[in-house]
Amino acid sequence: MTQKWWVLAAVACGTFMATLDSSIVNIALPTLTKELGSDLARVKWVVIVYLFVISSLLLPFGRLSDIYGRKRTFAMGFVVFTVGSVFCGFAPDLVWLVVCRMLQGAGAAMLMANGPAIITASFPSSERGTALGTMAMVVSAGLVSGPSIGGYLITHMGWRSIFLVNFPVGLLGVLLVYKFVRSDVIPQTKPVFDWIGAVLQSIVIILLMLVIDPPSVSVSGGQAFVVSRVVVGLLALVFLFMFIRIQAMVRAPLFDLSLLKIRTFWTANLASFLTFVAYSAVSVLTPFFLEVVLGKSPDNAGLFMTAIPLTIFVVAPISGRLSDRFGSQGLSFAGALVGSLAMFAMAGAFGMGLHSAISPSGIILGLCAVGLGTALFQSPNNNAIMSAVPPHKLGVASALLATVRNLGLVTGTGLATGIFSWRLQTGGDFVSALHFTYSIAGFVGVGATLAALGKGSGKNSAPMVEAIEPDASRPVSTDQRELPSK
Repeated sequence: MTQKWWVLAAVACGTFMATLDSSIVNIALPTLTKELGSDLARVKWVVIVYLFVISSLLLPFGRLSDIYGRKRTFAMGFVVFTVGSVFCGFAPDLVWLVVCRMLQGAGAAMLMANGPAIITASFPSSERGTALGTMAMVVSAGLVSGPSIGGYLITHMGWRSIFLVNFPVGLLGVLLVYKFVRSDVIPQTKPVFDWIGAVLQSIVIILLMLVIDPPSVSVSGGQAFVVSRVVVGLLALVFLFMFIRIQAMVRAPLFDLSLLKIRTFWTANLASFLTFVAYSAVSVLTPFFLEVVLGKSPDNAGLFMTAIPLTIFVVAPISGRLSDRFGSQGLSFAGALVGSLAMFAMAGAFGMGLHSAISPSGIILGLCAVGLGTALFQSPNNNAIMSAVPPHKLGVASALLATVRNLGLVTGTGLATGIFSWRLQTGGDFVSALHFTYSIAGFVGVGATLAALGKGSGKNSAPMVEAIEPDASRPVSTDQRELPSK
């Protein structure tokens, strides 16, 4: 196996660990409330703080990797994530567990911010879509398989095992990175890191996430009240305005606003955000349908949900390979369209829909259709984003790609559960509320379809790196392999 495929293995290892830990803890929450003697209102921070830290640190670590080297930052991410996982596994109480999850989240942010950039720099343009398609498969597999893997580990080895299992995987990842990932040529004169921009964007990201689930505040031990979404949203807009002003003024901004002038870059990111918002409705609510309406056990429900990652496992690499040959626009459009049609079908359109008398094959068919749409869309879309930016901005582009995915998942989860709960409270039964929520998700998918159609042909729109087989005698800098614009 050539070096570039070992690089892909190293990146896949880190990406799977980081995304798996975004969902694996959910299944452990009931156990944690018992084992740690707490309640759900406090235990949920084990999940929330991990997502907060990742989302707020992705762009800073992406920028730092452009300055100090992607290999160094990625390897450090493995170390920090693995150490944080071990500390989580031995945490004596809830407070320590939350603190250790913050450390784990920082390591995950280093991994997620650099994975696509390292792959883009390691593979030639003729194979880049295939490699990114494989990564799309890994991301989806990590997000969807968390509950089933976590349930098995907790049942047979206890809740601490869901963290300690990362130790051998982390060690393997570090070895793969140091042996196979090429070293970057670090510039002698390094630009000043934009600390003010980093702080402001972290505040904006956290406030945007809090709009979905506003915090409860208690003054001097009084009765807690929920902060208004309007207040949180206005604060987010104020800090976003400050962030944009700072980025336009500083010489070395955290996020180069000129990237937004690349139509493929911003439209593809918008399409990605909307796709993950829509996808969240299926990934969050379908297990409840399987267990509450159909009476499936958690293990059986998990088996049904594996239809999505299995479909992505098969289709994503093929979709990525096709995008290498034919461009990304048509495939991204088709994927977003298939995904939105699948959600409308699960909501009752076309004479279909989830209901109490549905057959197992009908459920699997609907979930496979969602997986097909996701796989067709994600690989070419990611290929278009990463191929549209110049080499020295790959770290920021890679970090923004992961940030958009996280924000889409968090936003979609909040919207899906909120719309579903509202529909139930206004007199609808479980199935009708589910259908209504899936219909809204379908319309969000239509928005992703239009955004995918508007991003152009998907051909490279910026000077791009071209990977070559390295000289075994010395490391090769990806920064020195820039091709002229076509």
